[in-house]
Amino acid sequence: MFNQEKTFTAFATRSFTGLSFSKIRPLLFIIFFTSVLSACSSSDDDDSEGYIKFYNASPDSPSIYLTLDEDLDEDTDDEFEQTFSPVAYGKAGSRISLESRSYFYELAWQNEESSARTDLEIVDEGEIQVNSDNTHWIIMTDSIQAPQVLTISIPTISDDQSDQDAEDSIFNLRMINLHSDVPDVDIYASDTDQTFSEATLLANLALNTVSDNFRLDRDQYKFYITLSGEENVLFTSDEINYAFGGQFLLALRENIGTGGSPFVMDNIGTSTIVQYDALESTANISVYNGLSSSSLVTDYAEAINVEIQGPTDIDDITELEYGDFSESYVVESGDYRFNVVNTENDSFLLQNRVLSLAKNTNKTLFLYWTEEEVDDDNDGNVDENEDGVVDEIRPVVSTLSVDNSNRSRLYDKEIKLLNLVTSDDFRTVTVYFVKSDEIIDTAENSRNLAEGSSSSVILLNNTYQVLVVASIDNNDIILDDLSLTLSEETKDLFLILEQSD
Repeated sequence: MFNQEKTFTAFATRSFTGLSFSKIRPLLFIIFFTSVLSACSSSDDDDSEGYIKFYNASPDSPSIYLTLDEDLDEDTDDEFEQTFSPVAYGKAGSRISLESRSYFYELAWQNEESSARTDLEIVDEGEIQVNSDNTHWIIMTDSIQAPQVLTISIPTISDDQSDQDAEDSIFNLRMINLHSDVPDVDIYASDTDQTFSEATLLANLALNTVSDNFRLDRDQYKFYITLSGEENVLFTSDEINYAFGGQFLLALRENIGTGGSPFVMDNIGTSTIVQYDALESTANISVYNGLSSSSLVTDYAEAINVEIQGPTDIDDITELEYGDFSESYVVESGDYRFNVVNTENDSFLLQNRVLSLAKNTNKTLFLYWTEEEVDDDNDGNVDENEDGVVDEIRPVVSTLSVDNSNRSRLYDKEIKLLNLVTSDDFRTVTVYFVKSDEIIDTAENSRNLAEGSSSSVILLNNTYQVLVVASIDNNDIILDDLSLTLSEETKDLFLILEQSD
């Protein structure tokens, strides 16, 4: 076990140009870097409580379960043993209050139907000492195939200090660098109306190390990241509002999104976690042509041109055929307008539609047909001759914007489901993912999809029979089916239900 203990008793107050704050070094600051942790010294007060909080920073991991066990060899009624709700990548679990003593922990993922502790696949286990008035963070980083697990012990603010912080309008902030490819950085802060040239250097952060505690005025701040000792800014945050007191951990991790910065920030409080992307982050956009030929559409050869105009100039997407995706375009975030043009006669199928692209997003714009009953005289009557049949139906191009996955998952996959079907016979479908030992009625995974809607499901690697079912005249009808095999090599997927004559 690597045990590095630092004890600080000095207090210092500093005032910097552009940013004023009080900085108090913690009285106790302990970091362990290990995959299997040995027990440390017991608390002086066995009746007092400490806390444990788990944060998943492993980018290719499935959701991770944390189990805490007071004694591996005993199973008595008063023994503490609990498996907590799974925590997805980039998320943190609830803060767990525990009696001060030593506990065994397990980090595991669900590779079977059951989420019982004995059925989970353990990726790391060890022992951790819970001391009174401390929050003990368990942080998992790197690949799920060889994870690194850190535990960080941070003193909890006392009631007296909390009262003083409330009176002084102070919050407490620590920072940690978890980006293995950028192991030594500087982090700066400024007021929101200032620039980097006016920012104050807060700390140098080596990989997997935590800064001292900073007591800052409750306010809005911008944060900046540079390589250690350099002034080229790698990341500038949006304003982060610290309107309330308490303790926060600002975690710097790898950006797996599409923005230009290598970093994102997670601002983690006692019960909240918020991701902040770089202020200058870009976005990605691609287009899918789901406009097949139709008896309602004349002079259409199943190919379109798409014009997208906005903050970034994009060359027109030309001759995009039915069933094809365009290339993915890197653009500035912001609001765009787009037109869809019929290549057969250069007429507009869609014109001046809005497309908003937020920072660090990766989207696909799906185009598909819907139908509209014609009421030219706007009298509300679409059956003027009263023969019981709608006089005229016109085709309409509709759109559906869907977030693409940026994850590289090993043991599970995210499937994005889209229903692009317009039918008089049904308005919703149910998609079932049926494993070899299941039938539709017992399938663990299914999703309902209304017309023109999307959903997603995360599936463990396995082979599934995918069945799309609709209720027609009170009968469940299988509209389509396919076999789907997911493995470690499989990428996240789209599953698109489209019209077919």
